[in-house]
Amino acid sequence: MKNFFKSVAIAAALFATCGVNAQTDPSKETVIVEPFTCTQKDYNSAKENIRGAVMSGFSNMGRFHVVDALSDARLSSLFQNRKYEDVVTDQNWMTESTTVYKSLNAKKMLKGQLEMVKEYTKIDEEGKKWYYVDTNFTLQVFSITDGTMTGSDSFSYHELSSVSYSDSFKSTLRKIEKDMNKFCNDFFKIESYVLDLGNADKKGNTIDLWVSGGKNVGIQKGTVFTVKVEKKIGPKTTRTDIGKVVAEEVTDDMTRCKIIKKDEGVVISAAFKEGKTLYVELDHKRGEALGGALRSLF
Repeated sequence: MKNFFKSVAIAAALFATCGVNAQTDPSKETVIVEPFTCTQKDYNSAKENIRGAVMSGFSNMGRFHVVDALSDARLSSLFQNRKYEDVVTDQNWMTESTTVYKSLNAKKMLKGQLEMVKEYTKIDEEGKKWYYVDTNFTLQVFSITDGTMTGSDSFSYHELSSVSYSDSFKSTLRKIEKDMNKFCNDFFKIESYVLDLGNADKKGNTIDLWVSGGKNVGIQKGTVFTVKVEKKIGPKTTRTDIGKVVAEEVTDDMTRCKIIKKDEGVVISAAFKEGKTLYVELDHKRGEALGGALRSLF
């Protein structure tokens, strides 16, 4: 196993794209990716490849400034101190690292742990040899503001190739990169709100509206959103779906959206005129309608 993972160590460089650490666009959310951990030393090379695929998946979405904690000068020195200096206490580490994280305008950080990478072969009925690689790892999202975990997900892959273990593992990395789309959509949601109502039909019914955010957060024509209004139920405040809209005209920082159903337009219009804040979230079920880069969000 050790020799196999040494042979694919170079793949990490392919997945750690030039976009990582290079973005400075203030409209993009900054995410710090900490060094991953693993349960066995033999997994080290695989761990770095997986981490690279994760960062590449984030970067490819176009709405994140991905900061590699091992490459950023300020963060890498922190982790070196954490590794080699016994005098660094947990409290000192938390204070110092949080200060640096906040200086990078980051609100969330990502941690990962590789639990298993297993390789084995099987011979099929025709005598053909297949190379299998099974991989399990976990990702966790933490709030830098208060240190709480805001999301967690486990990933499991079972890949095979008739060529080599390396080929199977590269297939795993490609799938990891792609699967970051859903992970980001689940734990790094794009949220907007209705800025104003737009045009009306001959009967006076609102047919479109304007929402905050446009090209600066990756919205493209055809993006489908769910419109929600806050409702207080007892001591809790929840958000209720009141309609769906689709992006028609996208500018740099706002988007004109068409209301999909006429009766929902009546509800949306009434709620807005009552002075309620209407929130807009990407619609999961309509992801297949998206085109271009936003298609990857689903």
